[in-house]
Amino acid sequence: MIRVVDRSGGRSELRIVGGGLPLVLKDRYFVLTNLHVVEGFTNFIVELNGTSVEAKKTGNEVKFSTAYPDLALLETSKPLAPAVNPHEFLSDAQIQRLGIKEVFNYGPGLGYIGAEQRLSFRAVLFRPSPQSNGIYKNATYWRLDLSGWDNATGGVSGSPLHTSDGRVIGVMTMKTGNLGIAISMDTIADFLEEFELGLTSKAVKE
Repeated sequence: MIRVVDRSGGRSELRIVGGGLPLVLKDRYFVLTNLHVVEGFTNFIVELNGTSVEAKKTGNEVKFSTAYPDLALLETSKPLAPAVNPHEFLSDAQIQRLGIKEVFNYGPGLGYIGAEQRLSFRAVLFRPSPQSNGIYKNATYWRLDLSGWDNATGGVSGSPLHTSDGRVIGVMTMKTGNLGIAISMDTIADFLEEFELGLTSKAVKE
């Protein structure tokens, strides 16, 4: 669960803005979330299983738009467990071959806040048409039926979808009516590979 310090009401208070997926890259710890979740903020509090750590936005400084995937990384001040190694991610093709029928989501990310969501899963990918609004075109997504979604659960943006045995298969990015859209693992892997290359080149220079 990702919180920010909100001072808009005249006093400081922590406000939930979304969820995220803890990652470990090059022995450093990050949280993957949606760009629209963290845009406009710099400092964050990330909570997982009762542990809270400070985090800061890292990577390319971009604004949310359809020209850039709706993904962002926060670097945490301390490790969060369990953190996932992206090199262990399944590819979209592997996910489709597994024949997964059901996936799970816990509201604001892996903070386990809100009711557990069990979603039927057909493993059908789609790529947006050029006419689509509010969604990055150069990416693939899972389409989800949210007709059984618990309306009381909030903060779905940035929260991971995973199988019953804990394997991540996507990250939620949009919910409109009964339609849910999750960023696919191939798109996430491409985003993280570019970021990891940046980490490597920076380490070499230093």
